Amino acid sequence: MTTEMLGLLLRQDGLAKETAFVGNQLERPGEFLELGKVPRPVPGPGQVLIKMRRAAINPSDIAFVQGFYGQKRVRGRPAGFEGVGTVVEAGSGLMGRLLKGRDVGFYVTPDGSGTWAEYAVTRAALALPLKNGVSDRDAAGLVVNPVTAAAMLEMVNSGDAFVFSAAASQLGKLVAGMARDQGKKMIALVRREEPVETLKPLGAKHVLNETDPAYADQLRAVLAEEKPVIFLDAVAGSASARVHHAMGKNARWVIYGKLDTSLAEIIDPSEMIFLNKSVEGYWTTNWAAKTSFFRKMRVFSDVQNRFRDGRWTTDISAELPLENAIERLPQALAQPDGKVQIVIPDG
Repeated sequence: MTTEMLGLLLRQDGLAKETAFVGNQLERPGEFLELGKVPRPVPGPGQVLIKMRRAAINPSDIAFVQGFYGQKRVRGRPAGFEGVGTVVEAGSGLMGRLLKGRDVGFYVTPDGSGTWAEYAVTRAALALPLKNGVSDRDAAGLVVNPVTAAAMLEMVNSGDAFVFSAAASQLGKLVAGMARDQGKKMIALVRREEPVETLKPLGAKHVLNETDPAYADQLRAVLAEEKPVIFLDAVAGSASARVHHAMGKNARWVIYGKLDTSLAEIIDPSEMIFLNKSVEGYWTTNWAAKTSFFRKMRVFSDVQNRFRDGRWTTDISAELPLENAIERLPQALAQPDGKVQIVIPDG
C-alpha cells in the first residue's frame, strides 16, 4: 500500500479571524484549498482507514474550509466530512477489526482525516457497513443528510406539523418522504416556484414560496391551521426570525445551519418569557455522541432501507474528479438543486 496519497488540502489553520458566513457557495476555492500529496494517515485506537471512492460536498464543508464552522482547520490536512469507501486498515479495538474489508458510508470525526482524498480516517463507530443494494451515490451522503433527517424528525410527534426551511435541498426532499410515512405534516419553505410542485408529491403537506408576494399571508394562515411548535431551520437569518415570531406558544426554533448572511435577531424577547418560545442548536455529531449504539444502528438501518427500496434517492447535480475539483467547484455549487460529489479514482 502506498505511503502517500493525493488530496484537497487545507491552506489555512484555525478559525476565520472575522465572524461571518457566506452560504453554500465557494467562489475562490483556491484561496482555501490546494491539490497535493501528503502521507497516508494511520488509524489510531478505535479508528479505521478507508480507501475512498466518493465524497460528499455539504454546506458544512463549505463553511469549514473558510473557517466559519465550529471546528478548527489544520493546514495541510485533507478537507471533507463525509464519503464512502472500503475499510483497509484498523487501529486497536474490536469494532475496527470487524469492519476491515467492509464497504462503509461514514462521517469524519475531528480527530480523523478528511474525505476529499484517496484515503480517510475516522472512528470505527461512525463507519456504517453498507447493505447490499445501497449505491455509492447514496452511500457517499449517508450520514449528514439522511441521519439528520431521521434524528430531527424525532422531535416532532406523530400527527403534528412542523416548519422546515430551505426545503428544496436534498435534506428537505428526504424529510418530506419520511414525514409523510410517519404521519407528520411538513410545512416546507422554499425560495423558488419550481420546488413547490416537486415537494408535494414527495410528502410535504404545505409548500410556501418565500418570494411570493402573498407569502406572509399564506404563512399566517398555515400556521393558524396546523399550529406547529417545531421549526427546523438551516437558514438562520432575518426571515427565519420572522417565522419563529409568527409561530404560537411553545414554538422551538431549532437551528442546524446558517445559509443566510443576515442577522437572526429575536424580534420580541418577551415571547421567550410569556409564550415559552425557545431557540436551540442541533448538530448530528452531538446527537451521535448522546444516542445509544443500538438506537443509532436502528436509525442507520432505516436510512439504508429507504435508499434500497427507492423511497429515497440522492439527486446529483455534479460529479467532480478529485484532480480538477478545485477549479470546477464554483460552477458546480452554483446549481440550485442536487448534491455535488467528488469522485476518487482507484489509486
